[in-house]
Amino acid sequence: MSAVMIKRGLAIIALFYLLCPKHLDAQPIPIQDNSLAARYPFVSTVFNRIFNNSGLDAFYQKLYDLKKNDTGVISVVHIGDSHIQAGFFSGTMREEFQNSFGNAGRGLVFPYQLAESNAPADIMSSSGVRWDFNRLAHPELPVIPGISGFGMESSAAGAGFHLFLRPDGKGIQEFNRMTFFLDDDSSNTWMVQPDNSDTPYSLSKEGIDTMPRPVISLANSSSGFQLMSLPADSRKRFYGVSLENSRSGILYHSIGVNGARYDQYNIASLFWKQLPALRADLYILSLGTNEAQRAAFAGAAFEEELTEFIGKLRIASPGAAILVTTAPDSYKGRSSNKVLKQLNDAISSYCTRNNIPVWDLYRITNGYGSAYSWARRGLMSRDRIHFTADGYRLQGELLFSALAKGYNEYLKIH
Repeated sequence: MSAVMIKRGLAIIALFYLLCPKHLDAQPIPIQDNSLAARYPFVSTVFNRIFNNSGLDAFYQKLYDLKKNDTGVISVVHIGDSHIQAGFFSGTMREEFQNSFGNAGRGLVFPYQLAESNAPADIMSSSGVRWDFNRLAHPELPVIPGISGFGMESSAAGAGFHLFLRPDGKGIQEFNRMTFFLDDDSSNTWMVQPDNSDTPYSLSKEGIDTMPRPVISLANSSSGFQLMSLPADSRKRFYGVSLENSRSGILYHSIGVNGARYDQYNIASLFWKQLPALRADLYILSLGTNEAQRAAFAGAAFEEELTEFIGKLRIASPGAAILVTTAPDSYKGRSSNKVLKQLNDAISSYCTRNNIPVWDLYRITNGYGSAYSWARRGLMSRDRIHFTADGYRLQGELLFSALAKGYNEYLKIH
């Protein structure tokens, strides 16, 4: 073979390498719909996609850049009600995202056990003192909720608690960066003792309570920590902590509050003041079930609540994408909730009119009356409102598959 032919062949190979859509940094994400349809024939995977998908283009580009350059962190903030607080739905999403794009940490957590509430299975907490607590679903109570949708206070000298992460499906969970959301009282001094026997770290006060305390970078990774306040007469307040690591990838923050509605989030002033600190690239909104517990659907009032919520998100994070989800079918009394059907129709219509990305879980699960199919297969709890762990994991798999389709479509076009 002549030198000219060799050079020509190498040039063709190089051009193919540059133009080929399956070049390593542009690999599409495998789609699970066929497998899901085979396992769960009562789910309509034909509707499992993101409507108004172009509204996520900026987010998809960030995913592509992360995959290509293997550097940086993308922050996803999933906000919802008890369906999200349980941790199975959002936990599945976090696992799928991090399997595809890298693990940047566990994200925002709260010691739910100290607030006498259910926690994701991997979060454990304990304390030697009693804490007063509240969640934003009860704005009439005195304790103010913060970034996690929860808040807790104590006036005890040396108030503190221990929190650690249990291993997940991939093994031990560790972090080496911590961002705390605490009180705004400069007389309170907080100390952090990681479980790895590092030297204790002091949390000095900087700024006001709308911002987190300075980020702590640990000398060694840890799976847990002890937070302690030095004696002081003032009340100590805790709202949450973001547990991160120094690797590139996805940081998935889950904010779920039992009983929460859009209007209750809207009036939680400290929540909105602290939210920008999470630096969201994508917000996922999974609410609606509690709004549908009302006797009748007030369409105009609900649209105002949704509009206000989305407007506040855009102020908090001007560059972030927003994805709205509809709520799955559930019972009210002995039959499916008719108000929920009206509410979900209103969400879909609103998002279409305003070109907001929406994932229609209600339609995917076959809408009104579909809760019966989920319940008879053991995927709903006995109250016919909440789901079992497997039911929530299925919802997480479906949503990630829909986002994977959207991302793959973006790769083909761009």
